[in-house]
Amino acid sequence: MSWVAAVLVAIVMSAAYLLDGPSEHEAQVDTVEEKIQRLCGENAGWKLLDDGSVQCFTHRGAKTRRVAL
Repeated sequence: MSWVAAVLVAIVMSAAYLLDGPSEHEAQVDTVEEKIQRLCGENAGWKLLDDGSVQCFTHRGAKTRRVAL
């Protein structure tokens, strides 16, 4: 009986990698905020402007760059 349990545990453990994590399609879908954050920088702030561009700021509030979407 212990051999059967060991085989079942081995099967479950070997197939577990198929169950976790997002699919490839889900991993490629990003929100607008994530894209802007990548363009401005990890610790940067940003503001969406009226013309559709984004103004990036340092965490101290100084303007750094303007990015067009």
